[in-house]
Amino acid sequence: MGRLYRYNVLRILRDRADMFWTLLFPLIMATLFYVTFGSSQMENMKPIPVAVVEGGNGIFETFLDALDGETLRLQKMGAQEAQEALTSGAVTGIFYSEKEPSLMVAGTQIHESILEMLLNGYRQNQSLTETIGGKHPLGVLGAAKAMSEQTDYVEEVSAGGSTQDSSLDSFFSLIAMACLFGALMGVESAMRLRADQSALAARRSVTPTRRMGLIVSEMAAVFTMQFAYICILLLYLHFGLGIGMGRRWPLLLPVCALGTLCGVAAGMFLGGTRLKEGIKIGVVIAGTLFLCFLSGMMYSGMKAEVERFAPLVNRLSPAALISDAFYSVAVYENSCRYARSLILLAVITLLLTAAAYLRMRRERYDSI
Repeated sequence: MGRLYRYNVLRILRDRADMFWTLLFPLIMATLFYVTFGSSQMENMKPIPVAVVEGGNGIFETFLDALDGETLRLQKMGAQEAQEALTSGAVTGIFYSEKEPSLMVAGTQIHESILEMLLNGYRQNQSLTETIGGKHPLGVLGAAKAMSEQTDYVEEVSAGGSTQDSSLDSFFSLIAMACLFGALMGVESAMRLRADQSALAARRSVTPTRRMGLIVSEMAAVFTMQFAYICILLLYLHFGLGIGMGRRWPLLLPVCALGTLCGVAAGMFLGGTRLKEGIKIGVVIAGTLFLCFLSGMMYSGMKAEVERFAPLVNRLSPAALISDAFYSVAVYENSCRYARSLILLAVITLLLTAAAYLRMRRERYDSI
């Protein structure tokens, strides 16, 4: 099987059409995105519009006032008015300034995560201040000073220490597109294994080589080359274009591996059908671009809109899961969200791989 794997790798390297779509096209798109969005993605974050429903907690309101202008854009409203503003998208969240402050948001994007971080930071500092005040009353002033210093930190540093530029939606969705474009090579590999698809496949089907060996060698070779192309794209984005991947960039490799395998499995499943080759290629390209459009490749706010009105789509779309996992690592370092995206992507990949195997296993033909 090792020799089959080596020959398949060499065949893929000689296929210029596949190399264009799976390697050169993503690199060209990344360059165009970079030129379009400008050379600097480290733009200052605009203040987040937030509604404040006053409830008598003056300390919490003072805390929010200290963030007004740079980090937040506060709007004091009544409860009903704030709910309507949140529903319409006029504000990102609602802070309820009660004895126990609370937050209401309508999404799970970067700005919502920042608001949650601010509230959690306030609660931790409040608990710390109460503890110090009960045991060491003279230390309250020092605790208050530490709290103000943390407020300055929140104002100046982005979540996770990384950029919050909305153009990252396009770059992360582009990586998802490159992963899923592995389906193009998957379609071709499947057609090389189905005796009713090509003369070459018919000759291979009568060889003494085990069917499982043919399938595994094809899938392994396609996965290897596609994953190598993805790594080249990541290196180009990071070192060539300066797109930040966060401090925990090794966590991106499992995402790319699963995304690549997902694309290859989907391609092999589709390639095993009786559709014409041109239709299969068209379905792969159109389907991949549509999923990447929903994940924000063409419009940076699209994934947030999908999350608001049809969140299930973001849980089932491989492109959205790949993009979300990249955000979780590169921007706000949310381990729970990263794990959720990785698990869902793994389940989808496993189902597609099983479906591809069932489609490609040995079959009998009445005539070819």
